[in-house]
Amino acid sequence: MTIRRRTAFLLAACAACAAACATLASCASGPTTIPPGLSAAEMFQRAQDASDKGNYPLGIRYYSLIQVSFPDDVNHMTWAEYEIAFLHHKMGKNDVALSLINDLLDKYTKEGDALPPAPRVLALKLKTRLEETLPKTQ
Repeated sequence: MTIRRRTAFLLAACAACAAACATLASCASGPTTIPPGLSAAEMFQRAQDASDKGNYPLGIRYYSLIQVSFPDDVNHMTWAEYEIAFLHHKMGKNDVALSLINDLLDKYTKEGDALPPAPRVLALKLKTRLEETLPKTQ
C-alpha cells in the first residue's frame, strides 16, 4: 500500500469514527419518549437534569407534561411555567420567553397568594432582563 493510499484510508477511518462518535453523543442527550407513571417531582427533576445538560427542548417537554398531568399541583405547575419561559430565554427565544413571563405574572395578578411567591420574584427579574434585550416597539 502506498503512502498516499494509506493516508487516504486513515483519513476515511477517522471520518467514520468521528461520525460514529457524533451519532452516539446525540443519542446521549436524552430519551425521545418520556416514561409513563412519573410523579410531578420526578418529572421536574428530569426536566432540570435535561436543562443542566443543555437539552432545553427535552426540559420543556417534561415541564409541559407537568402542566398537563398535574393541573391541581399549583406549586409544580407555577414553577414549570417559569422554567419553560426561562428555557426559551436560554434558547434565545426572548420574545416567546417574555410572552410566557407576562402570562405567568398575569396569573399572579389574578390569583395572588394562592401561588408560590418565589417564581414571581424570578419572573419579575427575568422580565426586566428580557425587556432590556428586546428592541423597543413604538
